[in-house]
Amino acid sequence: MDDPDIHRSPRSREKDDQTRDEYLPGVCNIDRKGRLIRGGGAFVGLILVVIYNEQWRTIFTHPVLYTAGLLILSTGTALSLIQAMVSFCVVDGFLGRTFIAGSKGKPVAPSPENRAMDRKRALVIMGGALLAGIFFSAVLLISEINQSHG
Repeated sequence: MDDPDIHRSPRSREKDDQTRDEYLPGVCNIDRKGRLIRGGGAFVGLILVVIYNEQWRTIFTHPVLYTAGLLILSTGTALSLIQAMVSFCVVDGFLGRTFIAGSKGKPVAPSPENRAMDRKRALVIMGGALLAGIFFSAVLLISEINQSHG
């Protein structure tokens, strides 16, 4: 019998792997429940960013504090969203554990190779979230500057 996985591209196989609820070193370490929690956190973070951006004058009058707060909120929101999208928790990746159903948070990456793949994936996700947070903050800052001069 012909293996149907042979005829599929590596990208489509990786996408299917990410929707499964099983631990895959460097690819997936949270299940559907973990993705829903992080997706909900991203939604709440987006609401907080919008509220913060609209009400910042009542909170801070100093632009550096405003910028720092906006960057932290934006980066945290991006981190939650990215983790939900790629089925990977950066904290669990660094600690070598998983919350896939049935594992009960036990370490599942005892080998140094698996831990290295998880750490590399966590660093890539964190870097992407930081870049997204910087970009989003810059867009909001530019719009805020334009509104104050107009």
